[in-house]
Amino acid sequence: MLLDRKRINRFTRWAAIILAIIFLLSFILMGVGSSATGNFLAGCAASEQAGITPSSSFEEKEKFYLDQIAQNPQDNISILQLAGLYADDSVGRFTDAVTYYDRYLETDPKNVDVRLRKASVQMTKLKDNQAAVSTLTEATAMAPTNAMAFLQLGQAAKAAGQNQVAILAWNRYLELAPGSEYASMIRDEITKLSALPAVALPTTTAPISQGTQQPLPISP
Repeated sequence: MLLDRKRINRFTRWAAIILAIIFLLSFILMGVGSSATGNFLAGCAASEQAGITPSSSFEEKEKFYLDQIAQNPQDNISILQLAGLYADDSVGRFTDAVTYYDRYLETDPKNVDVRLRKASVQMTKLKDNQAAVSTLTEATAMAPTNAMAFLQLGQAAKAAGQNQVAILAWNRYLELAPGSEYASMIRDEITKLSALPAVALPTTTAPISQGTQQPLPISP
């Protein structure tokens, strides 16, 4: 029992670290590795020119972004920055953050990075693991070679009690990133989940390997 507790505690710590890294990487990708790079940086510069700086108060930043969005409802840069502002732990308006991530996705529905950020908030802040599974299933369908999406899906599914989904997602993760620093830990988790009794659940379809789809059990 003590050993099990140690394993659970170790996995919980690793999961928190992985999610933090995923959230940071997705933020960097949105600002550095995507086609929106120039617009993102330009939006930050415009904010500073308008008097909004990193040292501005929450109220000042919120008002600025809301004004920008009111003037241009398609201003995805301001929408994303407002979502990030609400998602900050010091603000803690996580439901509002998800609302604005969704608003961003209305005009850029294929953006996987924003889905990862949304799922991270759903899972780690709102503790809504089922919603995170749904968000990440969409992400993996859009990006069947995105290892981080499958890693995060496995974590959300395990937390939601959907062990078979977690196993399938993590196996796909290991296919995509067999040499990952998390690979050994994930293999251990797959072994433990595989030893548990299977639960018969309704199924949906989500990609597990590129070019193919397999049914994933989900809870209602």
